Amino acid sequence: MKLNIYKNQKEIERTIEVDQYDIMFGTIEDILSIMDQIDLLEDDEGIYALIKDNLPKIKGLLKDIFIGVTDDELKRIKIKELVPLFQELMTTVNTSIGGDTEKN
Repeated sequence: MKLNIYKNQKEIERTIEVDQYDIMFGTIEDILSIMDQIDLLEDDEGIYALIKDNLPKIKGLLKDIFIGVTDDELKRIKIKELVPLFQELMTTVNTSIGGDTEKN
């Protein structure tokens, strides 16, 4: 997973990348409550609303995943880039807790 921090609307100041994320037990309840809401959403606008409604939880998760990211840096990420990152996180969580996975 990666998180771009922007200097301005077009210029990336830095990118933080993590190879894998081990979910701490203390955050699982918030993640699961968000996942319950995702099942009801059908489009990106719904996901944007979900992020907005759960902003404190999302900020905490981002700071837990991307160690060292600051509140100021979180203000300089693009919401459109959060959507795929959030979807990737939900897939990771689902897989980690033994949810449905596709088998080849």
